Amino acid sequence: MSSTSRARLHPAALTALIVGGVVILGALGFLAWVLTSTQPTPNQQATQKLVQWQEIFEKYRSAHGTLPDMPAGGYCLGTGFPLGSGGTANCRDYDAATYYTEEAGAPLREALASVGELPQGVSAAVRGTVGPYALYDDAGVRLLTAEDGACEAPAVEVWNDGGGLFICQILLTR
Repeated sequence: MSSTSRARLHPAALTALIVGGVVILGALGFLAWVLTSTQPTPNQQATQKLVQWQEIFEKYRSAHGTLPDMPAGGYCLGTGFPLGSGGTANCRDYDAATYYTEEAGAPLREALASVGELPQGVSAAVRGTVGPYALYDDAGVRLLTAEDGACEAPAVEVWNDGGGLFICQILLTR
């Protein structure tokens, strides 16, 4: 009589192999999800930042009955703008003659900070223009930023240079 011995896995070893396989497949699935998940584009991020500023302006309006009172002109929204003309941190056309200094926007940011935490960061520069920034004029308060190629809703185009730079706004009426 000949008998062939057959190797058998212990049930605990078999369970460990199955669990290990499931863990590896789960990790691969998670990695695939992370790699294929969509990240917001720079334009979407710029518009999201405008919306965040719109929310803090409206929160201020709700608390005080009006938007912050500032003289006509432009004001950087946030901090961390690049150094440009005059050796200062600037928004808008930061390295040209048509810039606003981050420092000049401090009183506006201070007023808005009285009602909540301010949005952080700046948007990506497009052809030498960076936002977000506010422009106080007769029409109201224009929340503006630079976007590349087109404006993302709810921001609307107010100007473009014909070369890819779009100035996009959310208008707050007074």
